[in-house]
Amino acid sequence: MKAAPPIKTCTRAGCTNLVKKSTARYCSIGCCAQDPVRKERLRHQARRAPIVPLSHQLSLTFKANPDLEAWLMERLPSGEGIPAGLQRLRAG
Repeated sequence: MKAAPPIKTCTRAGCTNLVKKSTARYCSIGCCAQDPVRKERLRHQARRAPIVPLSHQLSLTFKANPDLEAWLMERLPSGEGIPAGLQRLRAG
């Protein structure tokens, strides 16, 4: 038989409610959100995080062919594999 987990109380100062799960720290989500110690810890972590300037971030540029239909006609002369919406352009 498993041993019963020890009964814990909520971590937030001033709260005496019991914790529902053995791995939890707080009795509820609201209690977690109100904890001033947790808020200060999160503020401190946010201040330590490196700030990456926009000029050093990766740029994601995509090169698109301006005339997609002509490019498809050059690549697929038989018409096989051309999307249905573009096949009508080939006929005209």
